[in-house]
Amino acid sequence: MRTLSFLMLLLMGFACMPTNHAQTPSALHIPNPGSPERAAVLDSARDSIDKEIGRTVQFVVERLAIQGEWAFLYAHMQASDGGPVDYARTPMAEAAEAGFVSQVYAGLLEKEDGQWVVRAQAIGPTDMAWQPWAADYGAPEALFKLD
Repeated sequence: MRTLSFLMLLLMGFACMPTNHAQTPSALHIPNPGSPERAAVLDSARDSIDKEIGRTVQFVVERLAIQGEWAFLYAHMQASDGGPVDYARTPMAEAAEAGFVSQVYAGLLEKEDGQWVVRAQAIGPTDMAWQPWAADYGAPEALFKLD
């Protein structure tokens, strides 16, 4: 009888243990212009660009998609006057002079402790630099669909 009681207790213990089920991925959504969520993503991306090349930019957003703790931003950058970003006196000056830099920005951000953090970015890419990001960072592939 003791053995049976022990086995029952052991089985009940296993039944109560937390399981490591894969969580159902949250739905992809597009934050509305003017929403705090959208502003937070754009501000983090802008700060990262400013730190990298020393330029403050505005975005003309082509795609901003969020799924779970991940966000993908694809946008055209412009200077505060609405003109193109001037890459002179930046680490990208020589490449821009040779025509190897665009006005495009792509960024992969992850929410960490309530803040959006840039995990990968392409400033002025001339190709699809974000193509490996889903695999490299474990981000949802649906974020990167540019229809």
